Amino acid sequence: MKIRDIDSSIKKINKYVLLVICFIICLILGGVGFYIGNEFSLSVFYVIPVIIAAWYSSKKTAIIISAFAVLTWLAGDLLAGRSYSVFLIPYINSVGRLILFLIVAFLVLTVRKHLSEQTLSANEDFLTKISNSRAFFNYARMEFARLERYKEPFTVAYFDVDNFKAVNDIYGHNSGDKVLTDIAYTIRRNIRPTDMVARIGGDEFAILLIKTDPYQAKIIVKKINNLLNNLMRKEKHEVTFSFGVVTFLRKPDSIDAMIKKADDIMYIAKRNGKNRINYFVYK
Repeated sequence: MKIRDIDSSIKKINKYVLLVICFIICLILGGVGFYIGNEFSLSVFYVIPVIIAAWYSSKKTAIIISAFAVLTWLAGDLLAGRSYSVFLIPYINSVGRLILFLIVAFLVLTVRKHLSEQTLSANEDFLTKISNSRAFFNYARMEFARLERYKEPFTVAYFDVDNFKAVNDIYGHNSGDKVLTDIAYTIRRNIRPTDMVARIGGDEFAILLIKTDPYQAKIIVKKINNLLNNLMRKEKHEVTFSFGVVTFLRKPDSIDAMIKKADDIMYIAKRNGKNRINYFVYK
């Protein structure tokens, strides 16, 4: 089994179940420490539940597991009746172990945070803060698999902002950036959490609507188009939107073929006068 598969499997475990597993590992190690004596060090094994808690749960959980690991280690030593030259030694050792475990936990938490930020930035459009083309393509691949397995249709709405260049030329690029940001925000607020909106490039966007048939697609896209047009009128921008909406009843040959089909349908709308929605069913 690959490391990625193991990681994915652990992430599916309920956080409370994961916490119980970490507690059990610590208890097992405490029991082992009780029997094997001082000849073997179990410190490296105690770090395992601490790392699991820090990577897959929260800072609070990592601190709790770190403290519990120290307590089970101390309990194993005391119950085994080991003798020390000074009675405070096992407690002093416990403080040192707690510091070590906390350092490990916070290092893991820091790495996880930076990795999460890098992953987010790699899949997020820098301006609008919605998904970028890379994230859109990855999500579309999952829909390909769903369509192939469950025969559930999905819809791609590809659209372009008509006359967007005029906004930049007349009002400046800051105004143009605000238009794009407002468009992204409006769509994200008015689609389901399972759907996706992405900025594909420039003033072109794509919306992926999962489990959406042609009838549902018309209702959703018409609503989005009305919201965007109302927003532009409110902001007094003379821009409109040309949509190419394709509902896929069967899987296209590739992601590129999917985008090209939606793009082609969108350009038909632009050639026919802009400010319109063009629909197509791929079957």
